[in-house]
Amino acid sequence: MTLRTVVSIAGLAAVSLVAGATAATRPTGVVESCSGQSAASFLRAFTSRDNLVVGPLVLVGAGQLTPAETVREFNGNKFPVLVAAGRRVTIELTHRTRRFASLGYGPLPQGRELTVHDGHRVVTFRSCPREKALSVAGGRPVTFWSGFVLAREPRCVRLRVWVDAEPEPRRPRIPLGRRCR
Repeated sequence: MTLRTVVSIAGLAAVSLVAGATAATRPTGVVESCSGQSAASFLRAFTSRDNLVVGPLVLVGAGQLTPAETVREFNGNKFPVLVAAGRRVTIELTHRTRRFASLGYGPLPQGRELTVHDGHRVVTFRSCPREKALSVAGGRPVTFWSGFVLAREPRCVRLRVWVDAEPEPRRPRIPLGRRCR
């Protein structure tokens, strides 16, 4: 074996380790399952520009700029989450974004106004199978959860969205009181 061959093998091994490490960095956090679903009908959820659509995920209303006054008055904005039947999506806030925002889905304190401190950095949404999904979006069965993106101030909220078994997250943004650049 030549030195060049050894270096090439070592290089391939390093690339494999980096690729494996990326796939292993899928975050864990709160899980919303089929048992916590709500029921509603959404006509143009996957096609409306008002919504943030990431593969099988829809954050209703998150594709448009939330007024800064809304963020200040309500500490963020309500964005129903829809996930196509039989799919799994994990939403993660970047560490930088977590300084001023959190995800208000899953178990939260009751009986008082929520703050960013009360929310989560990572939420996984496991949708129902087709036959158990109570909601429909444009004729497609979906699982629907109510929730909120909490924010201390108007900001661009940067997300990492992990879809099913994809090895890398997608990186959408929510203009929560401020446009994203």
